[in-house]
Amino acid sequence: MRKQLIGITLCICLMLLLAFGPGYAQPAAPKAIKIGIMISLTGPDAAIGKPAKDGYEMAAAKFNKDGGVFVKEYGKKIPLEISILDMETNPEKAIARAEAFNQQGASIVCGTTMMSGSSDVFEKNKLPAITSLVTNVALWERGFKYYFGLSKLNDGIINAVFGAFGKIPKDQRPTKWAMWQEQTDWIAEIFNLAKEKAAAAGITFVSHNNYQVLTPDMSKLILEAKKAGAEVVFSGPVPPDCITMLKQMKELDYNPKAIIMIRGSDDPVWVKMTGAMGDYVIGCPDWHPALNYPGVKELNAEYKAKFGTETHIVVGNAYASIQVAAAAIEKAGTLDRTKVRDAIASIDVPTVFGQIKFNEKCRRINAPLVVTQWQKGKMEMVWPDDMKSKALIYPRPK
Repeated sequence: MRKQLIGITLCICLMLLLAFGPGYAQPAAPKAIKIGIMISLTGPDAAIGKPAKDGYEMAAAKFNKDGGVFVKEYGKKIPLEISILDMETNPEKAIARAEAFNQQGASIVCGTTMMSGSSDVFEKNKLPAITSLVTNVALWERGFKYYFGLSKLNDGIINAVFGAFGKIPKDQRPTKWAMWQEQTDWIAEIFNLAKEKAAAAGITFVSHNNYQVLTPDMSKLILEAKKAGAEVVFSGPVPPDCITMLKQMKELDYNPKAIIMIRGSDDPVWVKMTGAMGDYVIGCPDWHPALNYPGVKELNAEYKAKFGTETHIVVGNAYASIQVAAAAIEKAGTLDRTKVRDAIASIDVPTVFGQIKFNEKCRRINAPLVVTQWQKGKMEMVWPDDMKSKALIYPRPK
């Protein structure tokens, strides 16, 4: 009887070993971790979509060179697979791409600008998303759970611009500003915030005019600002409108002490577009290759070797998105979307875009504030003081 019991026990142990032994203790690992990338490779946003693609791919290649990302559930490193879909600078296409990645089983989706139109898709499908170059404060006031933003928002843009001018000696600091407001929602939010914060910064908007995108005649804005004695022009135009404004300012002999053109002046081909007119124009991009964060120098060297130019200002955002995604997957120890989402929500990780963590609404905490100025054909970072590549030139030479 005792022998029979021993035999039965051994059989049971053998069955358990077969069922839960080393070969069966972990589920079969996927060949790759799918990271969806939503960028515009066609249409007006292609100017940022193409360099962003480089940033995503370079970051993934960096991880894959070391075998990928360790996932505890599978007990091994798994390579990242970057899957790119073109949003075509079209909000409807962005929604369709977000749905496609959900159906394809992506673990995380990263992307830029137009991705904001698909935020509800990510929430509905409980698919973690990491976006950059989306700055609307109101968007994150909705309280997302799965839609995370890496960029500074519009209130950060105002803090950066006013902060940079606040470093000018008080007796030289400009107080009379003109506001040239494009009639789009996100620009409207920026300038509403500017008006709210202006008094505390010692700024008065002595001229405020709205205009439609691609307006051929900016003379009304220019002449009113000139008549009001505005020392600074604050605007957020698309590149073609930048050119129109600068040309007509010259024709109408309006020479303010500073010209701020957020968005339009962020384009690396600014010099080719504007020539000498574009020198000393001030911008406020998310990232700059002069930022002193871990890995930036190495990224710049790799980018220079690969493309022969200074690192494009949207590359850092894209690269950091993959760094966050990889860190979250490793922290979660699984590809389960909810657990990956929870890992992103609690992440606190160093990247080429600084230390990244998020608040309860999935908005980034303490995003870097960068102000740039074109000087002798180069986009210099002039603020913050502790990382600037050059000092702000004010007033601008005529």
